[in-house]
Amino acid sequence: MKIIFDSNVWQIVTIPQDFPTETSLSDFEKINHAIIDKTIEPFLSETIFTIEAIKKIERQDFFSSTKPKIVIKEKANGNSISLDFNIGPNEKDSIDFDERPILKKYFDEAIRLGFKITRLPRIGGLVNNEVDAVRYKQHDSNLSQYLDKVFEVVRKIEDAEAGMTQIKNIGEQYGNQNWMKGLKSSPETDRNKIAKAAAEWADGDSVAISVALNCDFFCTRDQAKGAGSKSVLSQQNLTWLRNDYNFQTISPEELAKLL
Repeated sequence: MKIIFDSNVWQIVTIPQDFPTETSLSDFEKINHAIIDKTIEPFLSETIFTIEAIKKIERQDFFSSTKPKIVIKEKANGNSISLDFNIGPNEKDSIDFDERPILKKYFDEAIRLGFKITRLPRIGGLVNNEVDAVRYKQHDSNLSQYLDKVFEVVRKIEDAEAGMTQIKNIGEQYGNQNWMKGLKSSPETDRNKIAKAAAEWADGDSVAISVALNCDFFCTRDQAKGAGSKSVLSQQNLTWLRNDYNFQTISPEELAKLL
C-alpha cells in the first residue's frame, strides 16, 4: 500500500514514542510497524523540508527576497553561437537543518525507515540540499510520466484557486506579475495571510505528488475547516480530485483499521 503522509502526522508515524500523550498512539504505532514490515510504502512531499520548514512569521520576508539563480553558457558551433539557459534555486535561499534540529531528527529516522521524499520541481524552486541528496529519484519513462501527471494536477489545483495560486494572488496585488516582489510591498497585516497561503501552496503540491505517484491514500488530519472552500483539501476540491484522479484522504485512525 502506497501512502503519502501529511506534515501534521508524519513525525508521530516516524517516532511514535516521542508523543506519549497522543490519543491515537496505538494507531500510529501500528502504522509505524507496517512501514517496518514493508506493508506500507511511505512517501513524503519535499515541501515539508522547504516551504513548511520556514517559520510562519518569516515566510513573507523569505519569499519576498528569494531570487532564482540564472546561469547562461555560450556554446560555439561552427559559425554560430548558442546560449544555454539554466534556471535553478539560489544557494543563498536554500533551506537547511542548522536551526531545525528537531526536524533533522525526524528526517533522519524517516530516511532510516525507508520514507521516499518526492519533489514537485519548479523553476527556481526552493531546495534543501541534504534532502535533495537522498530524495526519491525516478528515471526515464517513469520520470516522464510522473512529471506529466504532477504538472497536469497542479495546474488544475491552481485553476481552482487553491495551492500556490493563493500566495501568488496576494503578491500580485502589490507587484503586478512579479508576485514575490509584491510580497515585499504587502503590509504587515498580511503576514499571517501569507503564512497560511504558503501552507496551502505546500498542501497543493503534496496532493499533486500523491496523485502522480499513484498513492492509495493521502494520510492527514487536515479537515480544511478553517481554510474555506479554496483549500485544496476542502470538500469542494476533494470531490473533483476523487472523481478525476481517485484521490482519497485517510486519517491515521482509519489507516490503522485497514492494516
